[in-house]
Amino acid sequence: MAKNPHYLSQLAHIEIYSPDVEKTVHFLREIVGLDETGRDDNSVYFRAWGDYFHHTLKISSRETSGLGHLGWRADSPEALEECVAYLEKTGAGLGWVDGDLGHGKAYRFQSPDGHTHEVFWDVVWLHETGERGSIYADRYASNRRIGVNPRRFDHVTYMVAKFQYQKEKEFWQGMGLKNPDEVRMSDEIPPIGGLWTIGNLSHDVAVFTDPNIGPGEGVFNHIAFNFDSREEVLLALDYFTEKGFKSVMGAPTRHKADEGFFIYIIDPGSGILFEFYACARLIFAPDHGPDIHYLKDNPNDAWGTANPFAEMGKGKKLGLTDGVVKPVDI
Repeated sequence: MAKNPHYLSQLAHIEIYSPDVEKTVHFLREIVGLDETGRDDNSVYFRAWGDYFHHTLKISSRETSGLGHLGWRADSPEALEECVAYLEKTGAGLGWVDGDLGHGKAYRFQSPDGHTHEVFWDVVWLHETGERGSIYADRYASNRRIGVNPRRFDHVTYMVAKFQYQKEKEFWQGMGLKNPDEVRMSDEIPPIGGLWTIGNLSHDVAVFTDPNIGPGEGVFNHIAFNFDSREEVLLALDYFTEKGFKSVMGAPTRHKADEGFFIYIIDPGSGILFEFYACARLIFAPDHGPDIHYLKDNPNDAWGTANPFAEMGKGKKLGLTDGVVKPVDI
């Protein structure tokens, strides 16, 4: 039997740091509508109603906000062993750690510009019962219409320093991910960003250059949760607006790279961007891409005028076109 050309099966979860965990918890539970699935001494765990594992989002307390780690599930127990061997050979490995709530031991590694990841196999498939249970056998929690109510965890985006993207590209190619979209300034110089996917999603992780950060700073951009339709994204924006939140970066609009329809909302506890997103294209062919996008064409925004890449060129980290955004006080 032919082997898969990659070690991973999916992006399983993300950990972020928040200086105000309880404010972040309130935002996620009461405004976004995620289910809290566990707590330990320093962290709170969440997932959307359509997710399957114990959690897809971990919030941990720290004085400064940022990315803790990205958690990837291996393609099989054997693939986990092969992945660890590959990471150790390339020098990216950091070593084994005990698993968080909801999964077994994990092997930590670092992508080239300093972002921390982990890969594991053993997971808890959390089937809710009682008030959270569903009549559908293939739903592991019921759709209770809380908050804006996204269905599932979708992807993440992080930033790398100038001239570092080529190393990230080589790293994710080595891990067997596909590269359906690539962003360039021109064809004469190396690309400055791209989308990377294991399976059929437009991307599991996006990596872009931010010229305002230095090597190894590991700046995080956003977390995306998915809806089934664009109408649900617009209804979510109505709800956020009623609660005093403002969508940033010119949204609602549609990405030119991947075609996803989206809004961006800032979590008031961590200051981190959350994207709420629907209707991106799917990629099935193993040899698709990359399709090339140029900065002058604004690959982030097909319909509007906000261009975060241009704003980064003006010195604004993450390209926040609204300048310094003060989250609402909830």
